[in-house]
Formats: sequence, C-alpha cells, structure tokens
Amino acid sequence: MFGQKKLNSKRQTTKKPSRWQRFKRAAIYLYVGVVLASITALVLVLDDEKDMLRDEGNAEIDADVVAILEAMDGEKSEAPIGEIDDFLPIRKQKPAKVEPEPVEPAWRLYAANWPLVRQPMLAIVIDDLGLSEDATTLLAEMQGPYTLSYLPYAENLATQTALVRNAGHELMVHMPMQPQNADADPGPNAMLNDLTPAEFDRRLEWNLSRFEGYVGVNNHMGSALTENAGAMVRVMVRLKRDGHLFLDSLTSPKSVGVRAAKATGVPYIARDIFLDNVRQEGLILEQLAKAERIARSRGYAIAICHPYDVTLGTLMKWRKTLDKKGISLVPLSQIVASREAVRHARLVNAQEKDD
Repeated sequence: MFGQKKLNSKRQTTKKPSRWQRFKRAAIYLYVGVVLASITALVLVLDDEKDMLRDEGNAEIDADVVAILEAMDGEKSEAPIGEIDDFLPIRKQKPAKVEPEPVEPAWRLYAANWPLVRQPMLAIVIDDLGLSEDATTLLAEMQGPYTLSYLPYAENLATQTALVRNAGHELMVHMPMQPQNADADPGPNAMLNDLTPAEFDRRLEWNLSRFEGYVGVNNHMGSALTENAGAMVRVMVRLKRDGHLFLDSLTSPKSVGVRAAKATGVPYIARDIFLDNVRQEGLILEQLAKAERIARSRGYAIAICHPYDVTLGTLMKWRKTLDKKGISLVPLSQIVASREAVRHARLVNAQEKDD
C-alpha cells in the first residue's frame, strides 16, 4: 500500500516538458533530418555518375553520341605515364625558392559568370583567336557566354582579350604544340618534343605571359606532344603553380593530357566534338545538334570550333534557339567546377569507406 501511494505521488509530480525543451527536441529532429537528406542526395549523385549515359527525360541516345562518349575520353588512353619524378628531375633538386600557392586558383578567379542552371550544360570553345581582330570585335557583340582561346603569338592581345572578357566571355590560352604532321606549322614558340628542358620552360613561360585573365590552356594542334607523357607532365606542373585548368582538345586519341593533369592535380576536362571540320552551315548545325544530345545524355558536353565567318554566323542563329531546347550555354570553367565537385565527393566517399 505504501509503495503504491509513493508511485502515485511520483506520477502526480512529473512535470510536462517546457516550451524550451520541446523547441530543442524539435530542432534536434530537424537537424538529423537535414543530415540524412544530405547523405541521401550525395549517394544519389554518386550513383548517377556511375552511369555516364543516363537518360534525362526524353534524351535521344543514338550511335553517334555513344561513339563520341566512348572515344573522346582522355582518361582511357593506354599510353603509359610511368613515374612522374622520372619526367621531372627538377623535383629531385633543392628548390631555390618556395612559392606560396595562390589564394584562389586562376581558373576560378578569372572565370566568367556562372549562370544558375538546372538543365544540361554545353560549353563551346572557339579556338585560333587573335589573328583576326574583326572576329574578336564580332564576338564581343555576340550573346554568350563562349569560351575563347587565343593564340599567344597573335598581336594586340591585351586589347582583344579585355574586350571579349568585358563582354562576359571566358578566356583561355591556345597553346601551340607539336603535331604529327611535319608539314603543319604550329607557330612560333611552339612546344616541341626535342627541345632542351631550358628552352621548353622558356617557351612555356612565354606562351603563358602574353595576356592576363585566362582560366586555363588547351592545345593548338599537339597530336605529337600530347602523346609525350614527360612533356605533358612538365606543362601540368607549371599550370598547377598558378591554378590553371587544362582542356584536352584531343587531337590524338593517344593523348595523355588528361592523365597527366589528373596525376598532378590540375583541374581538367576533354573535348567531345568538333563543330566545323566542314565549313558548311547545315553540317555545323548537325554537329551542334549532336552536342546537344551528348549534353542531354551525360549532363554536359564540350564542343570546339573556330572563328570562321560561317561558324560565327551559324552560332548566332543557333544561340537564339537554346531557351526552347532546355540547354544552357555555360563557360568551360562551370563544367570543370561541376566535375571537380563530383570527383571530390567520390574521394571523400572512398576515404570514409576505408576508415
């Protein structure tokens, strides 16, 4: 009897949770829910990335698109890179001066404005710029954003590049590199396989110093040099110093450019398609349509073209149709950023599994 009275007394004196306690409990539940939702989203992203040919909506998957996605992947080159230190004897020497890493890498610092997008992204890189100032003037008036790659041996580069950058386009250096065809001239101060290390470095510095405000480099010609692992690693180490990205134009299916960038920690991407190998409006539009299908299939696409009159005229007409197609034209750096985020998430996930 006495025990029963004591139990009843305890029940009567139990207090209801205060408003503050109820608030704290609700906040904890909300926090846990957000964490679980974030983890679920990350897992979904990683699962999506495993299938590079995912179908988005009514995306059209055809033989041409599949062939491009399988062939134009610089990470699948079979050419061996070997040990990086073998190609960089300078690493085995005591450095004369330790340079601090940049506060913000150049590829982000000089990136064009990234539009907020929730649809497939397409970056169009226009190569061989600088030799025609008329083309630069026209591009400054065109709706973009385009990624514009200037030849470092062109004249009046400071004025030309400032004009298009102020118009909202993104800049790159179109680095001249040795081609397989001995009759093809990549231009003055080109990067060649038989240069001495001192001359190689001198030309590299010269090419990178011709104008400012660029996010990275892609190769002009280069079907021979991009197969040379030692030369490409040397280029990447220099790009890494200032935080530039690398776009492999993939002028050779045996290019090791992407693998060299990956090995040295340089942000990278590879070209999917050329638009104007044939300078006809109808065929350029067909290539643009193919690029759109790649973007819908994979989430992004990289196309390269040149400042021919017919190409620029076709781009102006095509640009007006994009809003209806559900494709976003973006600067190259925006796609690189999205890919780097995915790679980082994969790395973190792998490390957590190891732990």
